[in-house]
Amino acid sequence: MINGLLGVITAAASITCLYLSWQNRFPRHTWLMPTGWLAALVSTLFLISANGAEFGIAYACLFIPLFAWFAVLLNLEIKRKHQRINESVAIVVPATRTVLRHIALFFITVPLSGIATAYASVAFVMLLPLSVVNAVVLVVLIAPISWGVAAWWACADPKRFRPIIWISTVGLLGAALVYS
Repeated sequence: MINGLLGVITAAASITCLYLSWQNRFPRHTWLMPTGWLAALVSTLFLISANGAEFGIAYACLFIPLFAWFAVLLNLEIKRKHQRINESVAIVVPATRTVLRHIALFFITVPLSGIATAYASVAFVMLLPLSVVNAVVLVVLIAPISWGVAAWWACADPKRFRPIIWISTVGLLGAALVYS
């Protein structure tokens, strides 16, 4: 009981330190950010000792962002409608080529990269001497990471067709191994 309460208090203290370092209200206090992260770690340890590893980590993953949102909401600047200055906003419509490029980029990064990395991850794991349960867990861990890497590469590469060719090739090879 006391460890859970200490975990919640240190989580609030960690967010307070991190928020103050982010706001830069005390520019000479450079210790606020490391202290905030250390307090977040300590609060996780308190919550683990109070509730067990599974629930302690889950509570830490819930409390710390909840306190962060609370800190942001406390400092939210709400302006009234009559106090706002009427500004003219110019609507900028992108060129057709830009829109088509981004639509193509979406189809490269989401469905193509997702399907290709799913097939490649399953094919890679099929080649390893693992039990079925371990193979499924490894696929679940590898697939999103490789999908993110493929999507990042498709967005970052200046040559648009290079990632398409390689991602498609890897996906086709993975599908050939899975269905063979």
